[in-house]
Amino acid sequence: MIQRHPIEELPTVPIPNDEEEDNRRLCSEHENWTKQLTQGKNRLHSLFTQAGLTHITKKHLRTKANREISVALLPSRYQKEAERILKVLDLVEQNLKLIEKEIQEATQKKQAYVQTIMSMPGIGMITSLAIMSYMGDCKRFSSAKQAAYYAGLVPRVDISGDTVRYGRIINRGCHSIRRVIVQAAWSLVRCQHGGKVKEFYQRLYLKKRC
Repeated sequence: MIQRHPIEELPTVPIPNDEEEDNRRLCSEHENWTKQLTQGKNRLHSLFTQAGLTHITKKHLRTKANREISVALLPSRYQKEAERILKVLDLVEQNLKLIEKEIQEATQKKQAYVQTIMSMPGIGMITSLAIMSYMGDCKRFSSAKQAAYYAGLVPRVDISGDTVRYGRIINRGCHSIRRVIVQAAWSLVRCQHGGKVKEFYQRLYLKKRC
């Protein structure tokens, strides 16, 4: 490797500056708190299932006010655990608000860049911060294909003789970018006005079913 590097056969990986490292930590912290919020809501919902209150769905547990109304319907034997979960959820949501405020401040420092990223369908503040933190201006990528490989957004390829099959996206690359881009794509697929992304998904879905 030492012999190959001087002749530039190995790719150069730039060292992130302090600002990029701080933004990457924000992305990671936001992901961790979001997971805790989902886990807490799932745990709370399981109490309703155990109590036989199957008409209470996860949609009823999205906001603090709705959670408190729903928990009041639980039998007394489930109340204490539910109240402890409510306290945890309140704390998690408070932390998420603080982090999202920091994210907003971070994106405002490069407003022109962020506005360009957010002009793409499905891209919000969290996704734009991840792209900004990990990919920057993309000058270090020689092509769009190389950038896609870095983000882990290329399909697996199976070649057998003259047959080429494309599978799911590879399980490599930058996890933080891949996660938010996939979430953005799913949001477009599920919304009413998903545009070309939704149209492409529907064509691909029908093709895979045939």
